[in-house]
Amino acid sequence: MKYHNALKIIVILVICSASVYAQTPLDEYEPYNPTVMRSRIALDTDAYYFVASTYLYGLRPSYFFGLPNNKHTMGITVPFIHSIFAGDFGGYENTTGIGDIKFTYYGVPFQSEDLLGFNRLTFALEVTAPTGNEQVGRGTGAWVYKPALVANIRPIPNAFFFPQINFQFSTSPLNSLGGGDGLPDPEDTDLERQLQVLGASFPFTLTIDQAEAWFTLSADYLYSFSESTSFLFIRMDVGKMLGKNTSGGLQISKFVAGQPRLETLVRARFNFFLGR
Repeated sequence: MKYHNALKIIVILVICSASVYAQTPLDEYEPYNPTVMRSRIALDTDAYYFVASTYLYGLRPSYFFGLPNNKHTMGITVPFIHSIFAGDFGGYENTTGIGDIKFTYYGVPFQSEDLLGFNRLTFALEVTAPTGNEQVGRGTGAWVYKPALVANIRPIPNAFFFPQINFQFSTSPLNSLGGGDGLPDPEDTDLERQLQVLGASFPFTLTIDQAEAWFTLSADYLYSFSESTSFLFIRMDVGKMLGKNTSGGLQISKFVAGQPRLETLVRARFNFFLGR
């Protein structure tokens, strides 16, 4: 009987903590979720460091429109890229301009009413248009597509798994290689082959109620079919709510195994949510 009462108390505490947690802006907007379903203006600042002493810096403002049911979101990202190349690019070794514009769609084919367990499956699609100049390293020179499935698994109120599988591909040759997240090839701007990259990510996120903050650790695996090459990155994210409708975070991805190409990605991300 003593253990039975203790078990009831534990269950009540878990339910109460989940109820309180769901009322915070952090859990309402879910900025830690890779498929945020809320209307917002986002701003990313990126720094890419390649093995061949090449650097790309990006400023990526985005607008996302989410339907009121939180099951469909559409977005557009217009990147501005500053590239620094170590080789000879005919006077364009250090330039700035618009990159490849990205269109994003998130749809939720399954969502459970349960707070805990497997409670959401999201279909994601990214389509990148060849609007950047591929000859100076700001574009890939082809349309790129990236469908994905992302699961939302919540074993306890303050912990999440967001396993994802995706396939990034182009229908025509381009100057992008595997392991570069669809970025232009920093060593060769010629259009050589189609992009065919299978990706799998395994993020684990912990949230901190009192600070309205989160911490994520992820292993990201990529395999390029066109190159028969694998890549493994370890990614860490930290972030917090900066106000009732604003979040900020820092992401660092580090190459750990496979074909050395993109060594490090550092990204600062801000979300400005529109309404509650």
